[in-house]
Amino acid sequence: MLFDKLKDRDKNYTREIIGIIGTHHGMGVTHTGLMLAFYMGEELGRKTAYLECNDHHDMSLIQSAYEWSREETQSFSFQQITCYKEVSGKRITEIFSDNYECFILDFGTNFISNREEFLRCSTKIVIGGQAKWCQQKLSHFINTVQAIRGNETWLYLIPNASPKIITNLKIEWNRNICAVPFQAEPTTPSKSTNHMFEEIFHIR
Repeated sequence: MLFDKLKDRDKNYTREIIGIIGTHHGMGVTHTGLMLAFYMGEELGRKTAYLECNDHHDMSLIQSAYEWSREETQSFSFQQITCYKEVSGKRITEIFSDNYECFILDFGTNFISNREEFLRCSTKIVIGGQAKWCQQKLSHFINTVQAIRGNETWLYLIPNASPKIITNLKIEWNRNICAVPFQAEPTTPSKSTNHMFEEIFHIR
């Protein structure tokens, strides 16, 4: 299995395996994932691997948009954070054999193709939208995964959602749903974003 090596290595070394997926295109999966990567790597100082486990090719665009401390054919890094482009299959296992403290797997929006890998993640995050029609997509997604054991523990993040929207969705679905504060630049987490991640991961 993909995570066997990860589990068998230093068992006293706590690692976080975070899977992120969107209910549909345009929800901000990669934007939110990068915010989390820079929070883990820059704010907490954890060695973090960000894996592009989808075919959206956003990592190549991100690589060209910023300056990085190290760039290779299939990856680029900034201090504690390394981003891997277009990762799948055996390559995931190879990256898991490296000495990272946090793995963030960006599955894009294709839950069906990435179902097994997503379910193996210790923390599962679903990104939805605040607009009415986006909420319908979110409802459809939750209905689709209702039969999966443990789905009620997944975390749902809604970028820029108002407190009223979050409250209504929590009442409707009885799920762990949080708003993601607006942040134009994902590589510089704000105080409000850091506080949100602290609450999510129970970091003090």
